[in-house]
Amino acid sequence: MSTNRRSFLLGATATTFSAQTKKLRLAIVGTGHRSWAHIEVLKAIPDFEIVALADPTPENIDHAASLVGRKPALYSDYKKLLAEQKDLDGVIVITPNFLHADVTVAALSHGVNVLSEKPMATSVSDANRMIAAAAKNGKILQIGQQSRYNPLYVKMVQLVREGRIGDVEFVNGNIYRGDWYAKSWRYTDPKTNVATNWRLLTHTAGSSLMEDGIHEIDVLHWTINAKVARVYASGGNNVLKQRETIDHAGIVIDYENGVKFTFNFCLYGQSAGPVARLMVLAGTKGILETTTELNKVSIWKQGAKPELIDAAGSGPSAITARESGPDQDTGTYREYLAFANSIRTGEKPLVSGEVGKEAIKISLLAEKSLRERRIVTWNDLPA
Repeated sequence: MSTNRRSFLLGATATTFSAQTKKLRLAIVGTGHRSWAHIEVLKAIPDFEIVALADPTPENIDHAASLVGRKPALYSDYKKLLAEQKDLDGVIVITPNFLHADVTVAALSHGVNVLSEKPMATSVSDANRMIAAAAKNGKILQIGQQSRYNPLYVKMVQLVREGRIGDVEFVNGNIYRGDWYAKSWRYTDPKTNVATNWRLLTHTAGSSLMEDGIHEIDVLHWTINAKVARVYASGGNNVLKQRETIDHAGIVIDYENGVKFTFNFCLYGQSAGPVARLMVLAGTKGILETTTELNKVSIWKQGAKPELIDAAGSGPSAITARESGPDQDTGTYREYLAFANSIRTGEKPLVSGEVGKEAIKISLLAEKSLRERRIVTWNDLPA
């Protein structure tokens, strides 16, 4: 859970790297909807060039290639890409969740650094495989939990570490959103022989909490900075019933240091507006919360006027001026700056494999608790 000062400040300031003589050559495996946003961000960073793409779906890879703005090598099989592209500096894994581990291990075994989208894997054992492959081959493994690079959340963690609200004792977060992207790749489940949006199946997605709630859970877990003791969750499918993955959940997490963390997740809450993603941290000297104003947090203390703090960070206009998702784009932009830094210096990423594994383990424990209707402990899943 600890971070060195250099890594923390990189997340806070997003120092732009000067374009060096040798651009870092990237391949992207998985060219669906999410990868298109990655490509737009990468185009704003002079350190990188995208030289190859892999995806078995022709319309996805063709669209991704058009966004790159040059002529990357195209592959329907990522294994062939890895065999033929001998001078890659990094592979970006943006496949459906259940494929993250196999693609990542293959790339690391070819001696290539990897940035894998979250969740890093759909099981702890697969996460361990990825971590072991990075260590064995001496390569960087970074996980795409880009919220840890978002200026808003970096500021929030900084204020907590500075003791601005005293000792944090109770934490609450939520995400209310609409359903998953309807045009996502469809996986033909061998049990049913039906082609189904991969986010609706436990095997391919892992869980709904892994697919989106993981961002908020991870940030607050980072803020608490302690070990999880117990997890209890209740949830299921109240509205979106024709699927395996859940459409809502309420989670309570007990930490070993006594902090309590509650989190609410809902996939049919698309009308929540500005309160769709809020976080509240209650400390012994005050309360810190995200606000409905973009990139601002507030601190409330008894007998004092609320303090509104601007957490906005700098970035190229191509990132900060987008009409949709500027918070996500800024975090993604900064995670790529961090990836470039790690490739060039060998510095361990702020969002390492170990950080990614803790995030999926919390999500998996919540899923286990709600399915089995019992309180689970950290040791109910492998280390």
